[in-house]
Amino acid sequence: MSESFIAAAIFGFILGYVVQRSRFCMTSAIRDYLLFKVTTNLKFALIILTIITFTYTLMLTFNVFKPTPIPAGWFSFVGGLLFGIGMAIAGGCVISTFSRIGQGNINYVVTAVFMLLGIFVGSYLFVIMPNALPPRTELFGYKAGLVWLDKLFGIPPIVIGIILTIIFLAAYIYLEKKESI
Repeated sequence: MSESFIAAAIFGFILGYVVQRSRFCMTSAIRDYLLFKVTTNLKFALIILTIITFTYTLMLTFNVFKPTPIPAGWFSFVGGLLFGIGMAIAGGCVISTFSRIGQGNINYVVTAVFMLLGIFVGSYLFVIMPNALPPRTELFGYKAGLVWLDKLFGIPPIVIGIILTIIFLAAYIYLEKKESI
């Protein structure tokens, strides 16, 4: 076995254990807050988003990596909406679905099958949809609706990251204060 396979297996087991024990799921974090006013997972999600957003935009600012631009448009919105509705109906996100299968809940196998089917169909449509757009479709001068906010406003990516970080932290503080009342 290769070293990368062993490292991936160890990481997978650790991640699986943490997910199974924490019962964390981005979908249920939002759903639990909207339906039951439970803020525990939503606050955790806001902390994760804060750290990831700041780190990502900091790395973009210092050219640690160069992201590959991909076409986005109405089909991205429709796909995200369908995914969100499907995961809310299924009762969790991708990670929690596989975690529940691992715990022996066979009902989630159906969710996994349709989720994988959706991924394959979505991947196929993702390849053909940008080509289905009229030639030279632009939004703010960017092809097929792909807009980089830092380039649009002429500012470094970290500025966008700081703004989003402040928004996520403000939402966290709001939930924390609301819960302590």
